[in-house]
Amino acid sequence: MIQVSPTEHELLTLARAIVGLGQYAPVEDLLRDRHTVPERLSPGAMHVLRDTLSKGSVLALARCGGWRKQRYLDNGQERSARLWERHPPPELHFSPQTFHTLRWLLEQPLVKHGCATLHSDGVPTVADELFLYLCCRLVAGTPCAKSVGAQPHFRNSALCWLGFPELLGTPPPSLTAASFAPLLAGNGWLLEALREDLAHRWRRLEESKRLILEPEDLVALGTAQEAVLSVFLDAVDSAGRRDLAGFLLESARPLMEQPAARWVEGLSLSESLSLRASAAKAAGAFLRTLGRLARWDAEHRTVRFFDDNYDAAQLLLSEWSAFGEAGFRRAADLERELSTPLTTASAIPGTLPPPSTGSAP
Repeated sequence: MIQVSPTEHELLTLARAIVGLGQYAPVEDLLRDRHTVPERLSPGAMHVLRDTLSKGSVLALARCGGWRKQRYLDNGQERSARLWERHPPPELHFSPQTFHTLRWLLEQPLVKHGCATLHSDGVPTVADELFLYLCCRLVAGTPCAKSVGAQPHFRNSALCWLGFPELLGTPPPSLTAASFAPLLAGNGWLLEALREDLAHRWRRLEESKRLILEPEDLVALGTAQEAVLSVFLDAVDSAGRRDLAGFLLESARPLMEQPAARWVEGLSLSESLSLRASAAKAAGAFLRTLGRLARWDAEHRTVRFFDDNYDAAQLLLSEWSAFGEAGFRRAADLERELSTPLTTASAIPGTLPPPSTGSAP
């Protein structure tokens, strides 16, 4: 039996919670308090950590959507298979950055002010990116989220931006289409694996907008969403992998039945109508992005039988048919309602009552 120190045991417990898709509550005390972590782990603890990361990350990928069968083209033939049947086993190499991140999470009291800054040194591997994504997944919506989202190490991660724009604030100028290139390497297997989790996250993010009180917060969220999705769609389009944007349609489908006012029903009525109108327009950022997918869908319909990309276009048309032209029209109508001042004014009532019948015009 491998013997580890109490501190090493705490670090291993946190690592298991992150890659094992555990809940925040069991490790809350580890993240709230300050702990002293040795710069080097004992050989036994390091062996357990490596084993935890390698096996846990594979399990996380399966649980986040890799278990699902997905349709794809194999030499022009349409097939359906799970992630490990479509791609050769990927090499998950965790660099020292992952250990430094784990150590920082344990050393800093994340619910208090004055956390030391976690900088990123060197270029993270795809495995490092996955670990950062899973860290965000663990703390999103908790008191620790603000401290994690403020760190340059997380803000430099394209994958974290794609999954957690609400946690990271304003996207930096360095976030471009090129930032997603490492995630598209290896035929985009990581993005394929996270498809279901990303769809779930973006649906929940849209649903959460109705709970936002301050217009400034809704403007900030919408601005971040639009910036992230713009460069992401640029990246997948340039790589010929428009299918990787399909999670957006999966997340949007359940939202199309609700009225536009649902997106902004929580806004404070004490703010000016113009400020609330700006917030309503920002609330439609996700819906506006679907307009680009609608244009792609229209392009796919014009591809002819003898064109080189006919099979790929037909596969996407089939994949996106559940959303379809009716879904794209509905998304456009909802976005138009949120962006039109008169409609927005009627959807978001003002603070003053209507004038009485005896009032002057």
